[in-house]
Amino acid sequence: MGHRGQQQVLKDKTSKDPEKDAWIANFYTENHLAWELFSEVASPEQLKFMVYLGDEVYYYPCSDEVFSAIMEKKGKDLLPVLYFKVWEEIEPLIEKAIDDSYKKKFLLNLLRIKFRHETATQVVLPSRLEKRLLQIFTRVASVERPLAIEKEKKNQNCKRAISSKAFIEALNDPSPIKDLECSSLDRLQEEIIFLKLKRLLSLTSHPEIWEEEREFSKEEFLQMMNGSITGDGLEWFMSVASRWLGRDRRHYVLWTGLSAGQCIIDLEIIRLLIHMGIKIIIATKNAFYFDAITMDDALEDQVLLEYFKNALYITNHQISKKELIEKLKSDYMLFIISDGTQERFNPLLTSVTFARAFKESDVVVCRSPRDMECIHDSHFQFTRDVLSIVAQEDGVVSMNLRPHHPNAVRFSERDLAEKAEALIYHLKMQKRRGKTIMFYSAIVGSIPNQMETAKEVLKVFVDYLRSKQEDVLVINPAEHFEPGMDADDIMYMWEIVQRSGLIDIWRFQTVEDIEKAFELMGKKVPPEWVGKDATYSTGCTKEMQIAIEVQKEHPEMQIIGPPWQKFLRRKEYGVGKLYDRVLDEK
Repeated sequence: MGHRGQQQVLKDKTSKDPEKDAWIANFYTENHLAWELFSEVASPEQLKFMVYLGDEVYYYPCSDEVFSAIMEKKGKDLLPVLYFKVWEEIEPLIEKAIDDSYKKKFLLNLLRIKFRHETATQVVLPSRLEKRLLQIFTRVASVERPLAIEKEKKNQNCKRAISSKAFIEALNDPSPIKDLECSSLDRLQEEIIFLKLKRLLSLTSHPEIWEEEREFSKEEFLQMMNGSITGDGLEWFMSVASRWLGRDRRHYVLWTGLSAGQCIIDLEIIRLLIHMGIKIIIATKNAFYFDAITMDDALEDQVLLEYFKNALYITNHQISKKELIEKLKSDYMLFIISDGTQERFNPLLTSVTFARAFKESDVVVCRSPRDMECIHDSHFQFTRDVLSIVAQEDGVVSMNLRPHHPNAVRFSERDLAEKAEALIYHLKMQKRRGKTIMFYSAIVGSIPNQMETAKEVLKVFVDYLRSKQEDVLVINPAEHFEPGMDADDIMYMWEIVQRSGLIDIWRFQTVEDIEKAFELMGKKVPPEWVGKDATYSTGCTKEMQIAIEVQKEHPEMQIIGPPWQKFLRRKEYGVGKLYDRVLDEK
């Protein structure tokens, strides 16, 4: 670990107790979860897309019980049991997936060595141990899609079963409808959809449908469909879905945790939801993870390809907010993404695309029992409602809601577009009154730990411009910020305004602007601000690219500031912030 990395981990996790802080820093580094040190770990801004942190200093992807046991160094009773459960799944996997005798023995011995090494200090999370052992397995096994034949067989068995006449008759059996009292045909249609939904959910607790190669009778299907659904999730979801019906606004559900065989019934449920007008984003695993459906499975399994023939695959792991929203607004109703991981649900390691899909969704559905520890056994709450659907035993399905944190603020695409349109209307009114419109792009968050100073510099200089220019409306973007908005929201909203063709002058912050602002404040320019201008900001770089594109359509617009060539060093703004990650690592 570099010196700066050690300082940053301690600074971010400090509790004024050096021994405790050192142990916390050790926990994050040993589990490869310190974002300052490992490029694959989500920044705090990206994490906040999914987890509502509030005043929390750090987040951990495990149960409170496990974290407390590690922090208090009392894991000797709990952790060995959890570690052994991991090994109990890894060992038979090797036996099943590898035929070569030498390679099998070699891999087993290698993994035993790694297992003993990783568990010795009792600091590594069981989920991280599992991930490391699986990575070694996939690399040494050199199998393109481990267990592919077995997983495809399960999908084929399940598809064959639900394509049978017996299944179709059972699913459409009208007996319960006779007892329904509905006020309208629309209401009756809704009740029919929900009845089918409950029947399909009950089927997910019967693995014999995909494990066994046999025919099932209508009576057997009806019996399986009449299972018990426990928890508060079903009633809640039906209430939410009912409110969504007939609304103009599109709603999105992020569906995670598909597993072989069971996923075919999930996809039938998803078809029902799409029929209701709900758009679905399916998140696969990025690499082999036991029975979980991976992106490779989604691209190669013939049964899945049939279901996904009208889906849009999004393979870019770092899609921008604008690109994602444009795809979601398309005519597609089903989208396939990867969560970017090879492990249980871990918001610290999911891809940028998954984080943004989570943020844009109305509800997140979690289907994997392995994810429950992180979702229900932890005190952390999420920015979106999370609905877990887990088969407990034959005939029993547990549906539990993890409500979003009440303080989590969501700005939907429509919300941001409406705010942009309101600003555009205001600018049109000002232009009719003879005003010249100037948009001022400046450093906001590009200099670490200088956010408040940047806002002050921006305000002081914009006020100065307003005082010396007549009939010029100078737009200071910071004045239109609302609590809960992140840089993704801000950039998306302002781009709509910026492309409206209403801007007469687009001014980018210069070194001289910054020097003048500090002069007006009666201060010398601090060392961290010396020589800085808009080219130092990745957000401004993005805006310069937009400005050049807008100028092509509206040649009369004037661009003032540093030459555009100097902006080329910044390629993309950071996730959830107005500066790129590299700047904060120097």
